[in-house]
Amino acid sequence: MSKYNFDQVVSRKDTNSAKWQGYERKFPDYDVKGALCMWVADMDFLCPKEIISAVTNRAKHGIYGYTSEDAVDAFKEAASGWFARHYGLKADTDSMLFIAGVVPSINAAIQEFTEPGDGVIVQQPVYYPFNEAINDCGRTIRINQLIEKNGYYKMDFGNLEKLAKEESTRLMILCSPHNPVGRVWTKEELTQLGEICCKNNVLILSDEIHADFIMKGNRFISAGALSAEITDNLILSFAPSKTFNIAGLGASIIVIPNEKIRERIKKRIKMNRYPGSNVFGPIAGEAAYLYGDDYLKELKEYIETNFDYAVAYCEEHLKGVKLTKPEGTYLAWLDFRDTGMSNKEINSFVLEKAKIAVDPGEWFGAGGEGFVRMNFACPRSIIAEAMVRFKKAQDKK
Repeated sequence: MSKYNFDQVVSRKDTNSAKWQGYERKFPDYDVKGALCMWVADMDFLCPKEIISAVTNRAKHGIYGYTSEDAVDAFKEAASGWFARHYGLKADTDSMLFIAGVVPSINAAIQEFTEPGDGVIVQQPVYYPFNEAINDCGRTIRINQLIEKNGYYKMDFGNLEKLAKEESTRLMILCSPHNPVGRVWTKEELTQLGEICCKNNVLILSDEIHADFIMKGNRFISAGALSAEITDNLILSFAPSKTFNIAGLGASIIVIPNEKIRERIKKRIKMNRYPGSNVFGPIAGEAAYLYGDDYLKELKEYIETNFDYAVAYCEEHLKGVKLTKPEGTYLAWLDFRDTGMSNKEINSFVLEKAKIAVDPGEWFGAGGEGFVRMNFACPRSIIAEAMVRFKKAQDKK
């Protein structure tokens, strides 16, 4: 019997949700008022009761002063257990650093291990804050565009090696599992990537924030579970924020096995004066990693059935719209290329005619044209409503 009711629709009105409130500012060129919000990657599900209890009990105290390292230490200890149970990753707490989010860890790595103008490799289409971070830091984006065939994506290892050999290339940001295309990289793929980077002295930062969302028949392999040589050239970023819907509490973990790299990042975090932990983040993260196993099991099953529903609906009812079920993440990558519409027409169709707020594909860089990204971590009724809106918008054309 299910312990969690993921069908429950929880209104996020008047909660200052970035996803549902004020989202119109994100789409200034389109009339998205009244849209069904399926864009930014947070879920529309309640947190597990253990997290709610931990945060509520702390809130009842009534004093929210500076947080001691004890809370962070407990969070790290719980994370170590979670990583071992779910990823087969051995990460002791001494190898961990606390930071308020994965994106700040990416910025810190770019600043510390590259110089202005240096190259940073990303595999587009990819989570757009990667590209923003590189540009904001005055570095050069080196694009290793993923190769797509019939909705399935592969790495271009030939081009990757070419980019890694360039003298100014210092860093590669890996998205694993990959957002937005939903690939869960195999051990063989990760090993080949890792060996290319090691051979060319290119440091790897692996963003593994979606590691918990793996569809049946696939297996997540952390880049930290490969060879000693690769592990020694690696920064890993994790957070419970996606898995347990606590992004607003700002708590993530950087795992860096190499002590010299770890100390440099630690100093960079201090230099940048990134804020330390807030009162609630480590408490929520600890509860998530200690008690979230059953929640995750049911959550994954529910999200997978969301994808099964939407894939079947697209095949039966939508013309020129393809949805390939991802291997991982809760993000759908809808392919509109066979509709014959331009990017602007696709965006207008989805955002204005269907009234669904999504992430336009071009936000993700090369190879994103003709696609949109949708968040399927929501009640089935929202998925069903989105599909009906698509069909009605097509029928009106």
